[in-house]
Amino acid sequence: MATITEIRRCGPGLRRRALVIDGDHWRDVPSGLIAIIAVDVADEVDLFELEERIRAAEPALARERAIRLITARERSCHGLVERLVDDGFARAVAEGASADLERIGLIDDDRYAHALARTLANARGAGRARITRELRQAGIAEELAAQALEEALDPDEERAAASRLAQAAAARPGATVDKIASRLLRRGYRSAVALAVAREAIGAADRADDSGAATSSAYDD
Repeated sequence: MATITEIRRCGPGLRRRALVIDGDHWRDVPSGLIAIIAVDVADEVDLFELEERIRAAEPALARERAIRLITARERSCHGLVERLVDDGFARAVAEGASADLERIGLIDDDRYAHALARTLANARGAGRARITRELRQAGIAEELAAQALEEALDPDEERAAASRLAQAAAARPGATVDKIASRLLRRGYRSAVALAVAREAIGAADRADDSGAATSSAYDD
C-alpha cells in the first residue's frame, strides 16, 4: 500500500491536481476527478486499484467537460483535445471525447475554420497571413484552412480591406507610411500590400490637405 501525501493544484490555470504518493509526484488528474475517485491526503491506496478507478471514471468526466467547453465557445477538434489535456485528462481520453463529439456533429473543423476565418477577416480586420496562422494554431488541416481563407478573404478583397484601414489610419494626427504599414503588418497583411496601401493613403491625405489649403487661401483673398 502507498500513502497520498499531497494533492496539489497545478497546470495552466491550476485546473489539474497532482497526486503525490509517499512524497513523490505520481501523476496529474483533472480537478473534478478527485471527488469521483474519493481520495484525500493521508489515504492508504493500492496504486493499481487507484489507476483502475481513474481509468473507469475519466472518459465520462472528459465528455462532460468537453460539452461545457464547446457550449462556452466553438472549438476545433485539436483545440478541444489540447484544452482537455491542459485540464489534466490523458491524451487518449481527450482524443476519444473529441472524436465522439465530432461523430455526432457537435464539433466540426470545417464549420469552425470557416467561422474563424470570417470573424478574423470581417470583425477584426485581419490579413491573410494572420488568418492562416490562427487556423494552423487551431490545428486545422492545410487544405481546409486554404479553403476557409479563400472564402473569407481572397487576395483582391485583402487589398481592399487593407486600403480601408490605411485610409482611416491616415486621417489620424501624425500618420506616416511607416506607422500605417506597421499597423497593417501586425494585423497580418502582406508587406507588399501594407506598404502599397499605406503610400496611397498618405498620398491621398496629402492631396486633400493641399486642396483644403488652396481653397482656404482663395477665400482669404
